[in-house]
Amino acid sequence: MTKIFIFDLDGVLLDSESLYKKVNFELFEDLGVEITDEEYNSFIGISGEKMWGYIKEKGDLPQPVEELRVMERERKYIGLSENELIPNPGLMELLNTLESYSIPRVIASSGLMKNIELILSKMNLKNYFSHIVSGEMPKKGKPAPDIFLLAASHFDIDPKECIVLEDSRNGTLAAKAAGMTCVGYINPGSGNQDLSKADLIISDLKDERFYSLITSLS
Repeated sequence: MTKIFIFDLDGVLLDSESLYKKVNFELFEDLGVEITDEEYNSFIGISGEKMWGYIKEKGDLPQPVEELRVMERERKYIGLSENELIPNPGLMELLNTLESYSIPRVIASSGLMKNIELILSKMNLKNYFSHIVSGEMPKKGKPAPDIFLLAASHFDIDPKECIVLEDSRNGTLAAKAAGMTCVGYINPGSGNQDLSKADLIISDLKDERFYSLITSLS
């Protein structure tokens, strides 16, 4: 039976979370809102609507949530455009291994399609993925399972036949809520994330246990 491998993007393909954190904390400062590292880490993987709803309430900001989201989007896009984007160590070997086993690769990211396409283009990774589900598509963002269920439905495949690679607590919870196998990837740039619900936790994309799981798909 054909199976699919689903990638989160930020923090998994590259350490973009460090860039986003810098951009966002500069924005928080401009808005006059104090956000702790612990609070920020809890935002990783969730929808922008939830994140900015929380920040608006905490800072008693006058701007509508959508206006705040637009401000963040513009700054993130500039940051991605102006900075070199480097694949995480072991990513290319992983993608080539999945390709060699003819396992379809999918992106399921809370990010905007515009940003996803920019990242894939700058890193020359577009041809490695057959489908993309962005944060604009599901009704509910992570930790709800919607984004991963959309990815599975595109291939008309049972969620149990999917493996997800995630670096955030919210993404891990979403993958498990979808009934999928989840590999939790410890990326220091994503902060101290609770990945305990994952079926396997790794800190290296070349982990032998990870590759054993991949080869079991073929």
